Amino acid sequence: MFVKNLTASHHANDLRPLVSAQLVRKLPVSFYEEKKFPQFAEYIQTSDDECGSNLAKHISCLLTDIFEKQDFDDTSEDMVHWGIDSLIRIPLQIFRESLGGGVLPIEMDRNSKDQGTTTVGNKRPDFLCWINDVLLFKGEEKADAKDFSIAERELEDKFNTFDPLNFGNIQFMLCYAVAGPNLRFYAIDGSQNANPLNRLVPLSNRLDIKNSRDRVSILCIVVNIARIIRTVSGSIHGSIVPIGKRMKLEKSTITFFDDSVEKMVPLKDLPYGNDDGRVAFLLTVYNCAKGHPGLIQIKKGGGPKIRNRGTYRVVFETRGRNFQLNSENEAREMARSVLTGLTWLHENDYVHCDIRLPNIVFVPGIEDYKYVLIDFEHSNISGFSPSENLRDWDRRTLNK
Repeated sequence: MFVKNLTASHHANDLRPLVSAQLVRKLPVSFYEEKKFPQFAEYIQTSDDECGSNLAKHISCLLTDIFEKQDFDDTSEDMVHWGIDSLIRIPLQIFRESLGGGVLPIEMDRNSKDQGTTTVGNKRPDFLCWINDVLLFKGEEKADAKDFSIAERELEDKFNTFDPLNFGNIQFMLCYAVAGPNLRFYAIDGSQNANPLNRLVPLSNRLDIKNSRDRVSILCIVVNIARIIRTVSGSIHGSIVPIGKRMKLEKSTITFFDDSVEKMVPLKDLPYGNDDGRVAFLLTVYNCAKGHPGLIQIKKGGGPKIRNRGTYRVVFETRGRNFQLNSENEAREMARSVLTGLTWLHENDYVHCDIRLPNIVFVPGIEDYKYVLIDFEHSNISGFSPSENLRDWDRRTLNK
């Protein structure tokens, strides 16, 4: 199933022949569809050992007239999602379940309409697929067939920066655009010498999901995409921060974007109060940190707010990752950065109240003060006596 000679350093143009390559074997079906549809006999086959498999049953379903009966020219975006999930997400999920997560290490998600955010929430693609935490496959879907150019443009606009923090050494991303019944596969060229006006590389013709022959073509392409994914997964090294993935960290949900990080906490879980007064205080703390080394920076307009659904939200400009100290020099640099930030907070009568390694991140690409103190949600004014202790707190800690 591996694609010979493919590596993470390959460019988008290298993927064209791989995506359109002839399959090594025919697609399995359950009910002798190769006889019912002889025009597909070179692509599908009923076999005793596979006719009862989930994949064979699913492909047989896709060859019925269920798509032809659906009016994709006048439908909702949710209905478009259903059709594309049937052709792309579900086959990939079946491949993963059949091969095992270690062989095909993918995670998939959809961007829903309302996640408690507006502008930031809309920055996520409609479909996302991570491989070892690298976003290697994404999709944009529109209900109206006239909006195909919009879907293409959003493919280029969303998550278009190949930051090593999020992509490691990967220099391409597979993707697709959908508008109504029309679908086309692409790759985004993330190499340094890529033409910024021509980064979206077509990998297929425009296909019609209402056409059974085109559905077979889509399935063949998805199989080849799975082969590419499996091959590239072995080339992904280093500590990757997954872009676009909603990560649960204790009581918070953290999402990395290409220019910001969003943090959301249920109001009921916000320490020391969950009202407008507490949120206003946290805004003063984050504003105090603005422009000062060793402290996390909020994005303009992204200060702490109470959103709908009873959610606290803050958006950061600082994009860092967890780290492991490997030398005394690194420990010394971390201490200098954090203490510089803490000194500024203390001079302004604020205390952090939750200093621990998970609340310090390393920011790549910065020459000085590379370590940053984050998570001010436990902070308060100097002299404050907390009404609750941190997890694992031991009153003897400071006396040992």
